Amino acid sequence: MSTEKQTFKSRFKTEIVDKLSLKRIVIYCLGFFLIAIGISISAKSSLGVSPVNSVPYTVSLLSEIEQGVCTTGFFIILILVQFLISPKDFSPFSFLQIICSFVFGWFVTLANICTSFISTPESYILKMLYIIISLFFVAAGVFLYVNSDFLPLPSEGVMLTFSKRTKVPFHICKISFDCSVVVITAAIFLIATGSLHGVREGTIIAAVFVGIIIKPIAKHFLNKLKAFIGD
Repeated sequence: MSTEKQTFKSRFKTEIVDKLSLKRIVIYCLGFFLIAIGISISAKSSLGVSPVNSVPYTVSLLSEIEQGVCTTGFFIILILVQFLISPKDFSPFSFLQIICSFVFGWFVTLANICTSFISTPESYILKMLYIIISLFFVAAGVFLYVNSDFLPLPSEGVMLTFSKRTKVPFHICKISFDCSVVVITAAIFLIATGSLHGVREGTIIAAVFVGIIIKPIAKHFLNKLKAFIGD
């Protein structure tokens, strides 16, 4: 067996096989589901969705293609972007993000079904309440998904790839990525409808406050989560 094949098998075992456990997968999928629920609730508010989900949400509204399908398609495009940014660093493991794309897209579809009984309120106060509730779902989901330490979502992967390639700090790459997708979403909606339905105050609130909410969640539950997973 060649050294290259041995290295690949060793990396695969270290990065994937050694992490496979029922508890880790359950936490990983639960995180996806909570994020998807948060996305669905924020969409019901009509005050905008989080930056990373704004493009597939917009495409779904304009094309009438199911949102989960649009999310999967958008994530696969982000995987392609990673390859174009740094083809030499694009390892075979990066293709596993395709699995994440389909799983997350399926959870978005499931979340929309689960929240189908929720209608958009007329009251602005209730709409803002929807946004606040969605923030806690997304924050809890991100906390579980990230700390399961399994496969990254393509949105995170493209930020990490760009950061590694350009030597720009990750948080700067995230801000740039979020701003870029918001501008793309706004442009699509303005050209198609003349309005900014997909990008509103809820988008800005999500960009700012999800990270803030995650901090106390991590403070109180990170050690318990790691102990449950077995890290």
